[in-house]
Formats: sequence, structure tokens, C-alpha cells
Amino acid sequence: MQVMDIMKKEKSKEKRRLKRYTERCETEFTAYNTTYRGLSDNFSLNGFFIRTIHLLPPGKIIDILIHLPDGSISQLKGKVVRDVETLFEKQTGTQKYVHNGMGVEIIEKDINYLHFVRSLLERK
Repeated sequence: MQVMDIMKKEKSKEKRRLKRYTERCETEFTAYNTTYRGLSDNFSLNGFFIRTIHLLPPGKIIDILIHLPDGSISQLKGKVVRDVETLFEKQTGTQKYVHNGMGVEIIEKDINYLHFVRSLLERK
């Protein structure tokens, strides 16, 4: 294994310092004066993943509304840290994208999000 490969592997471990929790929540996010919809999951205290076909570039700051399981809404500000677009071909030769989405780092969170994450921690 090359030194660079080892460094990349260690760096990817650093990105996930906090445990992730699966809970799917409807999400709206706004960028470029347009609101998009997605489905969030893979939550931690400092970030989550938004499944969406509306990918934004890493570094883009977005306003986010998460519809939480208890009926409340969390209003956040986040930064896109990665985008994922997985391509596969069906046997017919047509192409389809799956698992599209963005990893988001939360840069401003509200009390509703903190309560939500605490409830996830208490379940595990």
C-alpha cells in the first residue's frame, strides 16, 4: 500500500468521528433562491446525508428545513461537503442514477435538532 493510500484512508476515518444514526426525514433545502426536496438520513450531531437528485457543489452553503419524526421542524444552515452520484446500467442498456445525494456539515443548528439527535442517542 502506498503512503498516499494510507494517508487517504486515515483522513477518511477522521471525517466520521461521530456515530451516525439512521432515521429518514423529509427535508427541504434552499440554494440559489430555489427550494429543493430530499430525504435525510445518516444523522450525527454535526452532519447528515440528503438523498436528492438536486446535487450542489461542495462548499455551497444551504438553508435546510428538516421535518422531524415528532412533527416539529428543525431550521439549519449547512455546508455541502461532498456529493454522491452513483451510476449503473440496467440489462436494457439504459442508465439510471441511484443513491444520489450530498453530505452536509451543519454550521448552525437549532434546539429542535439537538433534541432530535439526543433522542437518537437515547434509543441506541
